[in-house]
Amino acid sequence: MSLIRILVADSDSGQVETLTAALMKHQDFEIVGISATREGTLRKLSVLPDIIILNPEVLKQRTLSRFIHSVQTKSPQTRVILIFERPPSDETIITDVKTGVRGYIHITDAPAIVAKAIRAVHDGEIWVERRLFEMALSKPMLLPETLLSNIPGLQPLTDREMEVLTMVLQGATNREIADRSSISERTVKTHLYRVYKKLKVKSRTKAIALLSH
Repeated sequence: MSLIRILVADSDSGQVETLTAALMKHQDFEIVGISATREGTLRKLSVLPDIIILNPEVLKQRTLSRFIHSVQTKSPQTRVILIFERPPSDETIITDVKTGVRGYIHITDAPAIVAKAIRAVHDGEIWVERRLFEMALSKPMLLPETLLSNIPGLQPLTDREMEVLTMVLQGATNREIADRSSISERTVKTHLYRVYKKLKVKSRTKAIALLSH
């Protein structure tokens, strides 16, 4: 039987103890690391976990998207599940899914639900409410792992660059991107210049062709 290797990243020691005790009751789970800090979590990626259960408070002031980029660069097979005390807004969840988060669980979820979520995410599914998943998929969605699978070694894009590139793939013009993002067309062109440089293409058409197969 292949074990699902789990790294728990949470600064609440009591919560960690409760969670790990519940997970260790499952024969197909293996706890390969526990970390209370962002830096410690990234270092422990050397053990190649399948799943990171992450309390976002561990990140302090660092952004979740940057953390996801780091994880996908260092350990592409690792998937991140967020654990929350208070449910985030629908918009936050949708944004996080587009950033690369693959599941949400609540501290109060029954151990059986948590185990089900871990197995589902490990199998390539996204563990969020169906209505939110459908909202997230209501428009074509560009995910960081899509970029990495198409362009290994790609320098990570910023949140704004991902947003602009996603709209390009949706067929938006520079003017439409500017209007949706409340920025100038000149700023859009600057972002696109940086995006194309990272993708190593010279035009919108070539960027679309690169990411559409």
